[in-house]
Formats: sequence, C-alpha cells, structure tokens
Amino acid sequence: MLKYPRLASSLLVIVCATAACTRSDSLEDIAEQQSERAGPDGSDAALDRVRAAVRAMANPDRNIDYVAAEMEGVIKARTKSQALIHYDGYRATFITPGDQVTQVTFDLVEAKPSMQQMTDAFGPPTEIAKGMLYEHSSRSTGARIHILAELVSMPAEETGLVRRIVVRRARGR
Repeated sequence: MLKYPRLASSLLVIVCATAACTRSDSLEDIAEQQSERAGPDGSDAALDRVRAAVRAMANPDRNIDYVAAEMEGVIKARTKSQALIHYDGYRATFITPGDQVTQVTFDLVEAKPSMQQMTDAFGPPTEIAKGMLYEHSSRSTGARIHILAELVSMPAEETGLVRRIVVRRARGR
C-alpha cells in the first residue's frame, strides 16, 4: 500500500481540481471563439448565403436545384410547395410552386448578420412595419429583388442583429 495515503489523496484532489479548471477554461475559450466568429459585426457565412440567394433569385430560371447549388446547400426535405436546407446556425426555406423558387426565407438561430453588414451589402434600407427592406437590382437580368430583414430587437441599430431574412423578386419582373 501507499506509505503516505494523505499525501496521495491530496495530490489526487489537486490534479482533479487542476483538470477541472483547465476544462472550464477550454470551454470558455471555445465559447469565446464562437462569439468571435459571429463577432459583434454579425455572421459573414450567413450573409454570404443571403447574397447567393439574391443572385439566384435574379436569374430568370430559378429552379430549385439551381438555387440550392448557388447557395451551396443540399435540399433536406421537400414538399410540393416548399424545400428546406439546413446550415450551421440557421436554415433556409424555399417557397416553390412548381419547380420555380419564388421566395427564400432564412430563419437565423445562431448565425445572424448585422444591420451594418446588410447595409454594406445591399445599400440603405427603408424602414417598414415588419423590419428593414432592402432592394437589389441585377444589372445582367434587370430583375429587382426585395430583401426583408426582421430584426432581433427594435429600434434598428447598425450593430443590431437580424433574426429572419426573406428574399423575393419584386413584382413586375
């Protein structure tokens, strides 16, 4: 047996306490890295998907496979009128009467772009009852796209985050 059982048990307690501190520190580091990735400025990855959806919706042939490919996503579920893509931190739902996508809705759970990112990408918005409305015009196709950004909290601030984004073609084109 051990010659000094108290010393052994004390050392065991110290080792366990040190391991627990190291473990909690690493969990804090992971949480900090994740918040840095989203950053106070918002999620770049989510904004990139929104930009891809806007480009795809400007195309005259907006079939489901084309829009999903532009958004670098895989359809996970499909009905006659909807299709669903999951990403880390959010999901995108296509409204699809027939084979054409008429609307893309982003439900942003963790990965949220900021108002400043949206404004930098699509220009100044117009405030409406549901949120902020951005408009994008495609030079190549002439299509006008509306982007509705519903905010996490009002009033709208540059650093405020967006919880939901709806992308659809404007009427007339």
